[in-house]
Amino acid sequence: MTYHPESDSSNDRDPLMAVGRETETQCSVLEDVMGVLGRAWAGAVIQAMIDGNRRFSDIGRAIPGVTDAVLSARLKELCARGLAERQVDPGPPVSVSYHLTDAGRDVAPVLDAVRAYGAAHPEVIG
Repeated sequence: MTYHPESDSSNDRDPLMAVGRETETQCSVLEDVMGVLGRAWAGAVIQAMIDGNRRFSDIGRAIPGVTDAVLSARLKELCARGLAERQVDPGPPVSVSYHLTDAGRDVAPVLDAVRAYGAAHPEVIG
């Protein structure tokens, strides 16, 4: 019979095991967030919408080098994750714009911190 420490109920009372579970949870959350924000151009797309509603073309112009395909993919992902919303104005003419949700705007200080870290440690980003 194989011993599985995770199934041992005595581990529930072990403070070191509790710290390990908490650290594991924190790492998991960090990895999940970085998986979203660390995607190519995601931070730049969020930054481009910080000041309010933006049309697709305006976001693209604000981010030199991003392709329409990548921008479209990032906007769809950000909308699917609840960080941005797509708004259609029936017009005429029909107009589509994007804006950040509260959760999306909450990312601004994170982006500021990452930018500050990069400026303070350029050797890391090489």
